[in-house]
Amino acid sequence: MKKLMAFAAVACVAASAFVSCGGSASLKTDEDSVSYAIGMDIGMQFKDHPAINLDPLLAGIKDAFAGNEQFESSEIGRIVNEYLTVKLPAKNLEASNKFLEEVQKNNPNIQKTESGLLYEILVAGDQNVKASSDEDVVKVVYHGELKDGKVFDSSKERGDTVELALNRVIAGWQEGMKLVGKGGKIKLWIPADLAYGVQGAGQIQPNEAITFEVDLVDVIPAATDDAANEEAAK
Repeated sequence: MKKLMAFAAVACVAASAFVSCGGSASLKTDEDSVSYAIGMDIGMQFKDHPAINLDPLLAGIKDAFAGNEQFESSEIGRIVNEYLTVKLPAKNLEASNKFLEEVQKNNPNIQKTESGLLYEILVAGDQNVKASSDEDVVKVVYHGELKDGKVFDSSKERGDTVELALNRVIAGWQEGMKLVGKGGKIKLWIPADLAYGVQGAGQIQPNEAITFEVDLVDVIPAATDDAANEEAAK
């Protein structure tokens, strides 16, 4: 909330540099350049914020300058908080459930676990080498997208192969990585409650379903007590 209010306050300075709501600016003075730079920096930080539409934001700034506000100042916190904590999560949950239903309906190869995880085995891999414990480590190349297809994280695009302990990843991964063998490939459609839940994370909004396509390069089993004891005895 404080961050959003700080954004609005500083954006007032930036807004003074705009000739129109379209964003064209005439930078005739040092102050104009500073104002535009501040506005640009803030815009880059908040352009994906789920509660912000640019035109109403600029209208609110201008109305505040003119003393013609549509809301009482005491209402601001309630309006923002209610949207972020109640309305947005509810809207996203409904949209995510509909998305998952459509995915399952339109792809006969997709399977569903008791938890609600949707998955498709693209390459089965070695069924004799699979993760079986949350203590195991998987070596993977992954590609993660939001339900609209926007990429939010991708080791594939970075050219990275990463090692992840299953006890340190989301529940959808813990379950999904046990369904495919070494050298295999799986696609996961993960409901919000098996992903980042009502809190969301980064670009992932509250109660948003996400998808991953994962190449399972290798499985590193958790050390057994006997193996650990033998290693300690060396």
